[in-house]
Amino acid sequence: MSDQQATVAHEAEVDALRKEVQRLRARNAELEAERSLPGRLLDALPSLVYVLDLDERRYIYVNRALAELAGEGIGAAAGPLRGDGISSLFHPDDIGRIEEYRARVAALESGDPATVEYRARGRDGGYRWFFERGVALGRGPEGPGRRMLGSAHDITARKHTEQMLERSESLLHAFLDYTPSMMVAVDVEGRLLLLNHEIEAYYGMSREELLGKVVYDLLPPAASASIRKANDEVAASGQPGASEHVLVYPDGPRDYLSTKFPIRDAEGKLYAVGTVSVDISRTKQAEAERAAMQRRLIEMQQATIQELITPLLPLARGVVAMPIVGTVDPARAQQILTTLLEGIAARKARIAILDITGVKDVDAHVAQSLVGAARAAGLLGTRVVLTGIKPQVAQTLTMTGADLSGIVTKGTLESGIAYALRARRRS
Repeated sequence: MSDQQATVAHEAEVDALRKEVQRLRARNAELEAERSLPGRLLDALPSLVYVLDLDERRYIYVNRALAELAGEGIGAAAGPLRGDGISSLFHPDDIGRIEEYRARVAALESGDPATVEYRARGRDGGYRWFFERGVALGRGPEGPGRRMLGSAHDITARKHTEQMLERSESLLHAFLDYTPSMMVAVDVEGRLLLLNHEIEAYYGMSREELLGKVVYDLLPPAASASIRKANDEVAASGQPGASEHVLVYPDGPRDYLSTKFPIRDAEGKLYAVGTVSVDISRTKQAEAERAAMQRRLIEMQQATIQELITPLLPLARGVVAMPIVGTVDPARAQQILTTLLEGIAARKARIAILDITGVKDVDAHVAQSLVGAARAAGLLGTRVVLTGIKPQVAQTLTMTGADLSGIVTKGTLESGIAYALRARRRS
């Protein structure tokens, strides 16, 4: 082989070696990228990911999210649970829970998970809630220590929602347990979904026993029909309503005023009817008593008024007078008759004067009533003197054919009194 040929062959070998080196470098870069891919993926996660040597309490690996959360405090060695860069982030009240969780992980077989919830301080200085799942990885190749993989994600928003729901539920149960009203919710079929202690007391059953039962099956027929009708009306209209119902207790029936309202789900579909019922028995009893008292007062007032408008005045022993003023209707005519006869009997009157000077109009009915009163008094042995007869009254009496026999008539009350006193002296 000539020198020139040797040179060409050498250059070919060098070129081949150069290409092989480039290929190996490219392959090495690929391998490095493959090896770093899990780390890049873990660093891209919002969760906190770490590998911990359980025996040495040494963090073998932490992802970017955990490193940023720990800041400068994190190092290769975690040291004891309290006081190291990561563990100092935990809320003091949760340290014991985390220790117990790591002990559970250490006791489990590789791959079996354990979970814990705890609070850790964020970069803003406030505590946030995390949910962590951990698994044992077995022993590392470099030492006897057991390792664990932990992954924690932020559940602060969920915890806040849970706390708000717990507060809302606590508030609801406080109203349910301490309100003196009946509170209940039933689905469209009448099954009990929610109830308070007043409902438990009425049925004599616990909340657990009542939930899911159809309320209409628990009520007497009349109350069941009434309440079903009211619930169906609210469910059909989708609007609140009010109704009264009667429930029977061992000590008797009670009246309830029920306010009913539709309950809808998140999509706006009506699925239940809520009811708040207030016992109005005492109110209705008080209203009835007030109404009865009002009727008695009206009756007393009417009696007083009748006494004033139909007074019976004693003039002398055995002589009474009744001046009649205003309009005489059938009811007043009856009152005149009653007052006159009772007064005559009570005072043993022998002469009664009926003065109609103040009567505005006398029609046939009034005329007959006056004559009838005079004749009724005559049946008691009393002489009746009719005074104050005006021309138009006399004409009415004549035209109606009123029988005035046995009745003394005088033009004025004065002449009638004079007649009565003379007649009394003669007797």
